[in-house]
Amino acid sequence: MLTCIKEGDHQAFTDVYDKWKRKVYHYCLKRTQDTEAAKDLTQQSFIKLWKYRRQLDESISLERQLFQKVRQVYLDWLKKEAQHRKHFADSPDTKENVSVYQMNPELKSTLSAALNQLPEKRKKIFELKHIHGYSYKEIAQALGISVKTVDNQLLKAIHELRKSLSSSQFVLIYILFFFE
Repeated sequence: MLTCIKEGDHQAFTDVYDKWKRKVYHYCLKRTQDTEAAKDLTQQSFIKLWKYRRQLDESISLERQLFQKVRQVYLDWLKKEAQHRKHFADSPDTKENVSVYQMNPELKSTLSAALNQLPEKRKKIFELKHIHGYSYKEIAQALGISVKTVDNQLLKAIHELRKSLSSSQFVLIYILFFFE
């Protein structure tokens, strides 16, 4: 079937689409928590598979190559979402990071639980920087500590969050907070 797709066989592609569309959709839905986004990402994934069909490697399973495309489409979507959220977060109307309030409830709850595991001062520094958008200097002045202490506390917070969150949760939160 892989060879047929590489050669541009539309029926073989339709068969692959019919076989894998549900699994791809559920993969996307689980990550986005948005049915419309999951539908769009599913379509984009298969479009990408067709567009780059000549580059498919016959020594690697079609499923693996398809899901490499799906993951790439999902990561591209995350980056666009982060940019979109950042655009709204940078608006003069608000200093708070809009993305925190727009993230899906499950991720927001997970992040909140992970933040609550941090020491109180570290949590406060993280929130001031990444939720409220204060600079290192503003945080240092507000808390009566050095800028270097702010930096050290943020690095420790990120390290602890990386340990307490799943890989996909941490990547999503990292994109939302750190692509500034």
